[in-house]
Amino acid sequence: MKSRIIEESIKSLRQEGLRFSVDTLAERLKVSKKTIYRHFPTKEALAQAMYERYYSDLKGRIKEITQQKEPERSDALLLCYFDSSRMAHKEIFNKYCLNNVIGNFALQHHQDIWNAIKPYICGEMGNGDAQILKLILDGAFEKAISCNIDPEIVIKMLRKMK
Repeated sequence: MKSRIIEESIKSLRQEGLRFSVDTLAERLKVSKKTIYRHFPTKEALAQAMYERYYSDLKGRIKEITQQKEPERSDALLLCYFDSSRMAHKEIFNKYCLNNVIGNFALQHHQDIWNAIKPYICGEMGNGDAQILKLILDGAFEKAISCNIDPEIVIKMLRKMK
């Protein structure tokens, strides 16, 4: 049950964003809130477990993607980075009043995701150009998250600007 709660929490947070709640999670799982709190006594405990699983799974996904051939690889890696941006979005931590430990954990792992995809996205770019590309991506993804825009459309438009 604990694993199901974590998996559904990740799925729910991705789909519902700031509308995510333990109430809706319980509904989706068809269990009571008490069942969730029996496995995770606080929302911080649930969030910590959720983010640990999320980043572990995402790093595994990135490893798989890096084995692909070039045309599909870059967009898939950018989608991973977008998803990490959404999960590390500061509004999530503000709304749910999660402690700084969890926020810092997410931000550190989000940076780790960038470091993992950077060689595949930036190629032979110098460090300065790579930092500017990251700035552009972060800004575009931040706005897309705030406006609930499909990340594939954002990535497609960024590719056109090349």
